[in-house]
Amino acid sequence: MNSIFYILALILFVLSIVTLRFKHPQWQPIVFVIYGVTSLLFAIFENGSLTPIFMIRYFFYISGAFMTAIIPFFLLLFAALVLQRTLRDRQEHYLRKLFGFLMVGTVLAFTLYTVWIIWLYGPLAIMRFMSIYVYIAMYLIATFISYVLVNLSLKYWPKQKHHSEIIVLGVRIDDEGVLSSTLRSRLQLAVESYLENRSQNIMSKIIVTGGSYDPEVPTEAEEMGGFLLAQGIPAEDIILESRALNTHENFYFSKSLLNSEQSVLVVTSSFHLIRAYYFAWQNGVSIDLKGAPSSLFSWGYNLVREYLAFLILTKEINFICMVSLSVYSIFQLFQIY
Repeated sequence: MNSIFYILALILFVLSIVTLRFKHPQWQPIVFVIYGVTSLLFAIFENGSLTPIFMIRYFFYISGAFMTAIIPFFLLLFAALVLQRTLRDRQEHYLRKLFGFLMVGTVLAFTLYTVWIIWLYGPLAIMRFMSIYVYIAMYLIATFISYVLVNLSLKYWPKQKHHSEIIVLGVRIDDEGVLSSTLRSRLQLAVESYLENRSQNIMSKIIVTGGSYDPEVPTEAEEMGGFLLAQGIPAEDIILESRALNTHENFYFSKSLLNSEQSVLVVTSSFHLIRAYYFAWQNGVSIDLKGAPSSLFSWGYNLVREYLAFLILTKEINFICMVSLSVYSIFQLFQIY
């Protein structure tokens, strides 16, 4: 039974290669890679006999056991976020909406059943669910590790030396029009890339993308354009895209502004690389990624936030995986007893 994780990892890695070859916008290679790495981690930790793997395996088990107490609350948070996204996203296919409501109902029923059993029989009744919750906790740890590893891979993946077009993804600006350190870091990296192109006599354009929820407030693109002008970037080399309100729209609206069929350089923050790649692929935009640095605290906080956003983005896969692992954990108990 344990070999199923190796087989699943192999299938997912093959699918990632196939999707890279055929470039279908709805089949995401980055998703297959992340969950392929997750499956491989499970396979190694379930079957590996080397001492380092043995130690890491028990770290997983112990961490999962400690996390058991908070997993029901995490599942409730997951259900709330899925429900919020399902209700808010008007463009989502009705089948995904139905599946979203099914997920929310299942998670709520399971967690409320857990609370009810503990209420009736006392805290020790949690032992009935320990195996399931430990596996779910291990799954979340493994997916987070996979997410971090793939995010780092994107940051250091080989890129073209020069690009004729640079897209800078916006960040929400406060009411006083002050650019955050995160956005300034992105813009500064874009300026460096632009000047590097100019030093090699390569002309390039910078597309700054980001709108505003308040029509009376300057858009992110306008504020970003002002910053670039202050840095000495010629106005004719700055293109404003002022309609996008999220990462998907950044690429959806920027795509029509691109003149080259070659890869475009996308500048965002280091913690935001995976979702940038995801939505660029979905919109058929070929990209190289540069991740702007941020403070350690900001990077950690935003990476966890981005990880949660990715879990919701791929909610169907996570739901199926968590249900499958719950069944698998019960099967393991039957083998023991």
